[in-house]
Amino acid sequence: MIHSAVLALAVVAGWLLLARLARTLRPRQRQRALWALIATGVPILGWLTYTCGPLAGVGFLALGVLVLLRLPLRRRAGLNS
Repeated sequence: MIHSAVLALAVVAGWLLLARLARTLRPRQRQRALWALIATGVPILGWLTYTCGPLAGVGFLALGVLVLLRLPLRRRAGLNS
């Protein structure tokens, strides 16, 4: 049986991969995908914090915010990517 902390980290890695792939969608689809990522990310983050501790939870919260906000911040700065 897989240890729950390892499983939580694997789920977080999958969530981060989906968040990166969401950048390739069209704007309308991207907005829906971002809301879905937020809705699924909150329970995943709670599970990760419960299994791995608050330091891991805060670290992945910061990483998730950076991944989700990267595109809108670059658009405001006038950079296209």
